[in-house]
Amino acid sequence: MQPGNQPEAAWTYPSVGRWGVTVLPPGWMLVPGFGARQIGDNTQFVICNIGLSYDPLPQDKTLLEYIARQREMLLGKFPAAKFAGPQPVPFQNAEEAYMLLIRHAARDGVEMLHVQHYVRVADWIGVVTFTAPEQMLRTVRPDHELFLRGLRILPPQEEPAASGSKSFVQA
Repeated sequence: MQPGNQPEAAWTYPSVGRWGVTVLPPGWMLVPGFGARQIGDNTQFVICNIGLSYDPLPQDKTLLEYIARQREMLLGKFPAAKFAGPQPVPFQNAEEAYMLLIRHAARDGVEMLHVQHYVRVADWIGVVTFTAPEQMLRTVRPDHELFLRGLRILPPQEEPAASGSKSFVQA
């Protein structure tokens, strides 16, 4: 649903595929075609990020089966990863949504946490991946939650190019 519950209104906020971005927390920047990144004092150093991706639901598969396959692929990349979930979560306008937590050590030994939200509308799957050093989770979790509350699932016929013309809310 569009802002103001006007389904006929054209989406003019930034987007990534069918993900519409309406809120960007302070200290974060939009990355066209990706999502958002939190940048520290050194603009070359990414502190945390929120990636937005999407896939079609494989034919004859459920969202939980899709998540199980994603989990297998993540274990291939991070063999020592620890998982929690998936657990059902609410998500505006989704037919179903789950959250999966992944914890692993980065190459430099920093413990990383990925919070993945998988949402489904018909045969479209949207994935929101929040990545942060585990020690920073309490600090950046409010930013992640604010970003999630501002995300919108756009109708398939209104998938615009990777950037919009309207400024979103800089919280």
